Amino acid sequence: MSAAARAQIFDSIRRGLVRAVLPDAAGSRPTPEGRSSPPSASADALEAFTRALTALTGRVHRAAAVDMVPDLVAAIAHEHGARGFLAWDESHLGVPGLFAALASRGLERVDYDLPFDAASREAHALALAGVGVGLTGADAAIADAGAIVLAHGPGRGRLASLLPPAHIAVLSARQIWPTMPDLLAARPGLLDAGSNLVAIAGPSRTADIEMTLTHGVHGPKYLHVIVVP
Repeated sequence: MSAAARAQIFDSIRRGLVRAVLPDAAGSRPTPEGRSSPPSASADALEAFTRALTALTGRVHRAAAVDMVPDLVAAIAHEHGARGFLAWDESHLGVPGLFAALASRGLERVDYDLPFDAASREAHALALAGVGVGLTGADAAIADAGAIVLAHGPGRGRLASLLPPAHIAVLSARQIWPTMPDLLAARPGLLDAGSNLVAIAGPSRTADIEMTLTHGVHGPKYLHVIVVP
């Protein structure tokens, strides 16, 4: 990197620090603990989430009813040329009968429990690399960040949201929170709800030192969020 480019980056950081402000200590947060859904699950929150995620090159699909989800998942899988999918257990997706409905549409759920012995584990992992779609639920969403929040654990494996090139998440509109502090103030138990807690804001992306942005290097290249009532 040239000295001029380095100086430009440092100058940009300095200007950003000057403009940055701390949150107002007298603000309206924290949200009272014990609530399982936002104080006002309004259309405005969904619109804000949609705008933020779209700006990050994610896509939001709105389902007027839960029974529309199989058709939406099948259409997205077809778009990405996928015939199989990795998925959380059906009980964590909020769509009863989803796997049977997808099977009737030509989509097969692929087991992704990796064996312990090295040879079998490598062979199984290589086979999973060809599965085009991962399907998960979502514990919450953050409107201002365009992010979905996932707690992983039994029946909610991490590979489903990490390995396939396209990730589909099913989200209830009632679980869209204004900000991350609002969510964690009301649901602090999420921090211990699984093996890890992640916030996913758009597809995976990375940039090298020359600022060349690339999608899909460390995770899915595409993120689709299906929002149900």
